[in-house]
Amino acid sequence: MAKRIFGLFLAACLGCANASGQTNRYGLGIVVFEPTGLTGKVWLNKSSALDAAIGWSTLPGHHLHLHADYLFYEYRFHSDSQVDFSFYLGAGGKVIFQEHDNAWFRVPLGIDFLSKKSPLNIFFEVVPSFNFSELDLVGAIGVRYTFTP
Repeated sequence: MAKRIFGLFLAACLGCANASGQTNRYGLGIVVFEPTGLTGKVWLNKSSALDAAIGWSTLPGHHLHLHADYLFYEYRFHSDSQVDFSFYLGAGGKVIFQEHDNAWFRVPLGIDFLSKKSPLNIFFEVVPSFNFSELDLVGAIGVRYTFTP
């Protein structure tokens, strides 16, 4: 059941990305803490993006972790010819594969540092997550190499 929910969520996110037109940037990189693994991001426009990760959950008894989020960039701390330094808020879902699959709703809150002179995107996020029986607070730090089509 959790795999189907995550699959439908991911398909909806990719459909939104295709419907919004040409993207101007995407990135691939690594993320550490929760989860630790690979991350990807597609910027839809200056105020929204889709991100996803696959990795290993650091929580006891957990194994493979998949998540996808829709991010809203509501506030830019600083933007000039060299850097964009922004706050983001998002909504998404994750599935943690363990003895029994576990689906969660995520609300990522983060700070995004995007260099305009180099291809690096660094982010820090805190993510309250919940399902119908638990509430969890996790965080992550990551870096992505950005590509411009």
